[in-house]
Amino acid sequence: MIKKIIVSISISVSVFCLADSNDNIDFEEYSMYMPTSNQLFNKFDITTMNAFNIPSEYMATLKAEGRLIDVDTTRWKYLTKQYENGYEFIPTLRKMLADADVPQEFLFLAMAESEFKSQALSSKKAAGIWQLMPTTAKELGLIIDDYIDERQDPIKSTQAAIKYLRYLYKATGKWYLAAMAYNCGLGRLNKAINEAHSDNIEILLDEEEQYLPLETRNYLRKIMSMSLAFSNAHELKQANKEYMLNRGAGDSLAIVNVKSGNSLANIAKGANMSLNSLKNYNRHFKYDFIPLGQKEYQVYIPYEKLSYFKQNFKDSIDIKSYFIVYRVKKGDSLIHISKKYNVSVNQIKKANSLKTNRLSINQKLMLPIVINKNTNSKISNNNVSISHNNISNTKKKASRS
Repeated sequence: MIKKIIVSISISVSVFCLADSNDNIDFEEYSMYMPTSNQLFNKFDITTMNAFNIPSEYMATLKAEGRLIDVDTTRWKYLTKQYENGYEFIPTLRKMLADADVPQEFLFLAMAESEFKSQALSSKKAAGIWQLMPTTAKELGLIIDDYIDERQDPIKSTQAAIKYLRYLYKATGKWYLAAMAYNCGLGRLNKAINEAHSDNIEILLDEEEQYLPLETRNYLRKIMSMSLAFSNAHELKQANKEYMLNRGAGDSLAIVNVKSGNSLANIAKGANMSLNSLKNYNRHFKYDFIPLGQKEYQVYIPYEKLSYFKQNFKDSIDIKSYFIVYRVKKGDSLIHISKKYNVSVNQIKKANSLKTNRLSINQKLMLPIVINKNTNSKISNNNVSISHNNISNTKKKASRS
């Protein structure tokens, strides 16, 4: 359950309190023979198959073909390491999926897409743990600009992925079809179903007929393999990894809303964290400060740091390390200024809340220099100042156009 808390220093906080969905697991292997396949399955296999609406016969085929991950392989060790790298967020993501009535096994769709690397970027520009394309991400409500990419925000990108998966499930009626459509697109999936005259999983993934692209055919098998491997209590115990089933019992995440302009270093100090540790929780920020253009923005910290943060964090809107103040002179334009300081027009407009390109003489503009480390422009120019005695008034003046 997500609790909303208002802190005395006017910072709103959301806390993800995580209940353990696998309390008191008996680590004996509960097994049964499927009558049509004579293959051995345990109760966790059955749960996974039911979650994806996959017939047991097909899972038996996967096992017979040796397409499931062996806990003794190098690949298994690599995947468990990647799973552990998502420690900070995985319990929260599991609960988000469960609360939205989306099978928690879809976590392994994220692993198949990105191996839980929030900064994963494909050659096609898909990004984040859910590998969302820019257009799709924006349609789902995520922000992508010069300062932030919410596809790399595990919480917000998961909210977007849930919305998309529920849409795909509504369109297809089966979760394994939703997973296929997530990979190849709903149009491509419908074309395959029409050609096969069936939405049966074994027919759609037939290697000879190739109704679906090879990537998609392997994609679902990969998700199934990882889901079964990571939910098998007996095998996890044998590999000394059974704690993965119960992860979440004592873990939670706090979300604090911090005013724009604060540096991540200041926030880390307020939470008694190292800067690198805070950045590991907040990889969606492209630079070490909270982006301008909004009054405040969400920052993630471990729940155990929340009490310290509430008592010690102090706003410090000192962004002189990242911006210079430029005074507009006769003949200036945004294009001229952007070329001179190697900053895009959009970056200037966002930093100064400008709605048009019009400027006035002596108008003050904040120019981001954090993204301009190699510029040859001289900051000592008469039109440039690094004084930030009244940054809020500067922003107000800059917004007049």
